[in-house]
Amino acid sequence: MAAGRGAGGGMSAIRVPVLIVGGGSVGMCLSMELGWRGARCLLVNERPSTATHPKGSSINSRTMEHMRRMGAAPAIRALGLPADHPTDCTYVTRLAEYELGRLPMPSPAEKIAHPGPWGETLLTPEPMHRANQLYFEAVMRRHAETFAAAELRYGWRLTSFTDRGDGVDAEIEEVETGRTGTVACDYLVGCDGGLGMVRRQLGFTYQGRESTGDRFYDGAMLSIYIRAPRVYDILNMPIAWHYWTINPAGRVDFITLDGKGDFVLLAEVAPGQAVDDIDVAAIVRNAIGADIPFEVISAQEWLAGLAMVTDGYQKGRVFLAGDSVHLFTPSGGFGFNTGIDDAANLGWKLAAVTQGWAPPALLETYEAERRPIGIRNTTVSGQYANKIGALAFPDFIDEPGEPGAAARAELAEELKTFKEEFASLGVILGARYDGSPLIVGDGTSPPPDRPTEYIPSACPGGRAPHYWIADRESLFDRLGPWFTLLRLGPAPPATDGFAAAAETLGVPLDVVNVAETAALDLYETPLALIRPDGHVAWRGAAVPDDPAGILRTAIGGG
Repeated sequence: MAAGRGAGGGMSAIRVPVLIVGGGSVGMCLSMELGWRGARCLLVNERPSTATHPKGSSINSRTMEHMRRMGAAPAIRALGLPADHPTDCTYVTRLAEYELGRLPMPSPAEKIAHPGPWGETLLTPEPMHRANQLYFEAVMRRHAETFAAAELRYGWRLTSFTDRGDGVDAEIEEVETGRTGTVACDYLVGCDGGLGMVRRQLGFTYQGRESTGDRFYDGAMLSIYIRAPRVYDILNMPIAWHYWTINPAGRVDFITLDGKGDFVLLAEVAPGQAVDDIDVAAIVRNAIGADIPFEVISAQEWLAGLAMVTDGYQKGRVFLAGDSVHLFTPSGGFGFNTGIDDAANLGWKLAAVTQGWAPPALLETYEAERRPIGIRNTTVSGQYANKIGALAFPDFIDEPGEPGAAARAELAEELKTFKEEFASLGVILGARYDGSPLIVGDGTSPPPDRPTEYIPSACPGGRAPHYWIADRESLFDRLGPWFTLLRLGPAPPATDGFAAAAETLGVPLDVVNVAETAALDLYETPLALIRPDGHVAWRGAAVPDDPAGILRTAIGGG
């Protein structure tokens, strides 16, 4: 993929199967999905580095499973909160004043070591991890750069592209020098965000819940990155990860970044107020509630309350993923995590098609599978944002004396109903592709789709249920980068026919044996075909008469 210097300070043409535009977490994940599988790609990102201002802080279980699959999970686990740091969510008037309510949550070490009352480690080998994009994007970049098939160019931007029908021509430019280059690619993927040029040129528009602009988490907001280690000296309550400050002078979402003194504050902005007119230091002082030193590192405006999905994910040879197709409010922590699941779905399909063993029709299933998930996840996030924004409290909530104490007690009762934002395992692990042309149904019905509850099921279309082999080895660690045929239980049927069909079709297939009866009980049949993204494509009691037909369906040629 290296390009030589051309006339006039430009660069010679680059030929690459996939061009990725945007090097945030979603674009990088897509480059990892392709590079890990040996599929060549080029990523360009206008900024010279990964994120320098905090963004999302919750890496959910599904995202961590994808990172584990590609070998990046251990490095990401080392980021963010210390292993023994509580991840409680608390509601307070100010950090130095009154605690109003608390949702206890386990530390990172407790999540990994003990299933306990949370139960998450029984369902996944990778419990949710609290680390900000500020930290983990840098690790993702270093990991992506280890794959020889993936080239990442930060400080380069896309200036134009044309879909010719049999390929895409793009022009790129190095921001600092003005050097230009031409990229000829089979497919282009826009991961360049809500204001990105790729979506705008395709003509897709967002639809769904817009910001009302009149309440907390539902209008203009300011994200403030601070360094304030003295916070721990004045904290008037047990330590937590997430503090919601509620008082008449303003509400703030106060989030711990590293457990050592770095925080990000999400504060409401009065309608019509210009960012330059905001007293950022006053917002921080009010949330803390004590006179301690702090440093404001950076501040950025953003818009909360959005729950929107575009009317298209693909046009011709150009695709979109991440914020380019869905916009979230942080409530629930679904934003970039949904985007990374987009990349997991699209990545294996692009790799299979560009490597020649799957038909181009496979790519037509990306929108059919992922857009319903985008609508599902933004809808739940919007519901959570409604609840957060609608919280009312009296003006004397922070006052001493009987009226203030009574008000705080009343609000504490209401806050007990706010657990849903954190009880979202159904959203995180329950995404399904029922009705997809790639899924071979077996006549069974999946569990109900509930945001707060995940019920493991091998009903085709859903994420393959996790299983601990001999109580110590994750089944997911045995799944290959492509298709995997599971043979479960002490006496599974022979699968030579499946293996022969895969070899004839050129479909890469691993066969994995798990002899434990409990694994058979979990999957309910002795055979299950698992897709490269970890979803069940087919299951059955025996190899069908036409195993090639099953495989052709699974790769979009059925």
